[in-house]
Amino acid sequence: MPRFRSDKTFLLDIQHSARIKQSLIHILFDEAKRLVELRMDERMWVVVLLDLPTLWNSELLVFQDEEGLQSFMRRDSPHQKWIPIPYVRTFINQWGIRSDQNIRVYGFEEWIFDEEGEDRELWMLVQ
Repeated sequence: MPRFRSDKTFLLDIQHSARIKQSLIHILFDEAKRLVELRMDERMWVVVLLDLPTLWNSELLVFQDEEGLQSFMRRDSPHQKWIPIPYVRTFINQWGIRSDQNIRVYGFEEWIFDEEGEDRELWMLVQ
């Protein structure tokens, strides 16, 4: 009978393997580009949300307009806070993301006050 690795082991593999992490980021980014091509309204925004270091909560998001996107990024409550990280162009270069389109990059350090303190960075690639 085959043995399956636990989720925690899998997450550690991703966290410590830049090659796996880069592959997953590229898959998310490629799918976001497909969604951009399919969108029916130019006001819609497609976002790749990267949850580093493990990518466990990474996802693709679609917002109907700029207001919805900005509202999503405002996280300042007694339970959760997103602290902006200064945008550094090398983030895209670090993961080998090539883009023919303009991409806005937002970085946040996430603080969740009612959970054990995990050091997480969230990066949003907005098209």
